[in-house]
Amino acid sequence: MAWQTVEITQNKTTVQGHQRGLELEFPNKLKAADTLVVNGQSMKVESWAQDERDDIVHVLLADAGVKEKSDDKPNAGRAKS
Repeated sequence: MAWQTVEITQNKTTVQGHQRGLELEFPNKLKAADTLVVNGQSMKVESWAQDERDDIVHVLLADAGVKEKSDDKPNAGRAKS
């Protein structure tokens, strides 16, 4: 998966960064937060690490995948015993 250029916003500050899956990298111009707005979509932050050598922030976004709701019905084609 390739890195994509994205806009990351916190309050009224916007920076350009790069996203690959749930990973974000951007210049250290934002304060550590629980949520960030990435390309207009609010996303929860799982981890936040600052690389002081390059003054870059590495963020791992929380996986916000939708879980399937169980209907508690058996699957079709199930073998009966």
